[in-house]
Amino acid sequence: MRRFFDPTRVVLDPRAIAGALTRKEPHELALPERAIITFNEADLRRLTEDRGASVLDAWAPFRMIRLLSGTSTVVVRSSFGGPNIAALMEELSAFGVGEFLLWGYCGGMGPDRAVGDVCLAGSALREEGISWHYLEDESDMVSSRWADDWTDTAAGAGFPVVDIWTTDALYRETENKIEACIERGISAVEMEVASFYAVATAKGLKAVAFLVVSDLFNNNGTWTSGFHTRAFREGVKKLARFMKEKAVL
Repeated sequence: MRRFFDPTRVVLDPRAIAGALTRKEPHELALPERAIITFNEADLRRLTEDRGASVLDAWAPFRMIRLLSGTSTVVVRSSFGGPNIAALMEELSAFGVGEFLLWGYCGGMGPDRAVGDVCLAGSALREEGISWHYLEDESDMVSSRWADDWTDTAAGAGFPVVDIWTTDALYRETENKIEACIERGISAVEMEVASFYAVATAKGLKAVAFLVVSDLFNNNGTWTSGFHTRAFREGVKKLARFMKEKAVL
């Protein structure tokens, strides 16, 4: 996979793309220091309700970015998957964002995970494509140094630090791979964290990912949905409170 890394100058610049698609000057697209990224409208509403959030018109409709009133934090929704996260980080960081917090979801693996758990992603297994374009490092794991700064805060909220398996292939999460991950101490699977941390590492950005366990891969080789359970809803509420209290700058 290392063959994807190329250290030569990139040709397609996110500032040029954003400028071309919005027809705005760079100063009109300036952004604050911090961004919180979510994946669905419900979570976006949870973060913006009672905050006086306003859409940054210069970016619309290319990116629907909301500034939380009286803060240096924007909230934005991404589509699922590493490529979407990477493009969004490139564009936002090109106009001022240096700190990224991700509100994601994951499937729990092994006996220590339960639906509704909220976890801080420490390191991620790189079974996706984006990280191999951004990092020359041959290690199959990638982590974020900023995540270390959040460990105590997360622990105070009851959020453990866990290692993650990131894969592009949602429907190729096989029994053997799940067992191998559990043997390595990896206790959750999702589709973005390795890409998220790789882009941050390559570009000198700060990034930390918090994940709610939404479903489970059981020891007997079966899968259990938790999307409509009370435990899952409680986990979402916990992370919403945490983000509002601890993540807004």
